[in-house]
Amino acid sequence: MLYAIIAIMGLGIVDSYFISFLGTAELAAIAMIVPITLLITSVGLGLGMAISSLNSKLIGANKMGSAARLITDGFYLTGLVSVTTTALLIWQLEPIFIAIGADATTLPHIRAYMDVWIFSAPLTMYTMVSANTFRSIGDTATSAQIAITMTLVNLILDPILIFGLGPVPALGMPGAALATVIATIVSFVLGIYRLAVSEKLLLAALPVWREFKQRSGQLIEIAIPAMLANAVVPLTAALLTRVVTEFGTGAVAGYGVGTRIEAICLILVYALSSTLPMFIGQNLGAGKFDRVAEATTLAFKFVLVLQLGIYFLLIISAPFIAGIFSDQESVQTTIKLYLWIVPLSYGLSGIVILINVAMNVLGKPRLALYINIIRLALFYLPFAIIGAKLFGLNGLFIGIALGNLLAWILALHLLKKTFRELSVPVNDRLLLKA
Repeated sequence: MLYAIIAIMGLGIVDSYFISFLGTAELAAIAMIVPITLLITSVGLGLGMAISSLNSKLIGANKMGSAARLITDGFYLTGLVSVTTTALLIWQLEPIFIAIGADATTLPHIRAYMDVWIFSAPLTMYTMVSANTFRSIGDTATSAQIAITMTLVNLILDPILIFGLGPVPALGMPGAALATVIATIVSFVLGIYRLAVSEKLLLAALPVWREFKQRSGQLIEIAIPAMLANAVVPLTAALLTRVVTEFGTGAVAGYGVGTRIEAICLILVYALSSTLPMFIGQNLGAGKFDRVAEATTLAFKFVLVLQLGIYFLLIISAPFIAGIFSDQESVQTTIKLYLWIVPLSYGLSGIVILINVAMNVLGKPRLALYINIIRLALFYLPFAIIGAKLFGLNGLFIGIALGNLLAWILALHLLKKTFRELSVPVNDRLLLKA
């Protein structure tokens, strides 16, 4: 899964890198687009988490027939949700970006990108669901292949479609979008083929309405809180982007690069978040509670040590990273400030990410939602906004770090409580000492 997450995060870095050659306005535009693409991804991840949470327990209990029916019905449900979500987004596309902070400089570039990309949104959701499904059956290799294929195709097509090559004209922002669309289609076909033909987990028989309704209800009970919990992240990013716009286009472009670098820094955390819930689910299904506690505490220790090491590397390399993405002083300054302050809290943020995904398979999806909402409404945004008003960009980034600290305290407390309710051992000698 590390290779898969590297590929997924590399996709964003590649887009930002090539688009940066088009200009600062285009780079700022892609920074504003990221929260919306993350929103679509979050819906797919929520559905995927619901399917994989229930499916991993069925796999652990060796109920393969029930697992195939659940996966098939989950794909029908994904189709309904994806088409509805995309239609709503198309309807309100421009007002959404204006609310984020788009203006006459960035809006034309946003429109040029989204007019092409938006129609691939349903396939993006299906790709997320397919990858989660493979992980739930223990096949992380195929899950990784889906993500790696998407990134490789995008990496090849980005420079060709953005800048042109031979008979292919330079398309600019629409070219970047088209490269992502083609990459998504290829990954979608790969995932569906493997599930239907290789694994035989997509059934040809249509579901009985009563049973489909029952299974959909079980999935939605997990999916909606998971979607909302995932959606809080891009919503937070959109609102913070709106705050950053007060400091100018250069600051927005620099902030967008900083968030891309953050995704790379948390790459191992995302890899763990892709596998830890399935490990928990299969062991819960098999009644092995000691393994659940051991794996969770070990993952937390690893994340803290790893992110502390990454922070020290970023302190040294921040000026070099800033120079790669822009030669404009305001953009470079923002990137350096971001990398010198926010990554100090990445270890705590990583643990919150792991707790959120674990809550879904532990049967507490609403707690994951509550953690993210409180993190947004009470910790993250208020501290960032107050910090921005008092100390500018320095204060905004310090506020983000403080928000991560408070969210970590809350999430760890709720995980301890959940473990005790489920009779999962809590080892107070390790990291569950909050």
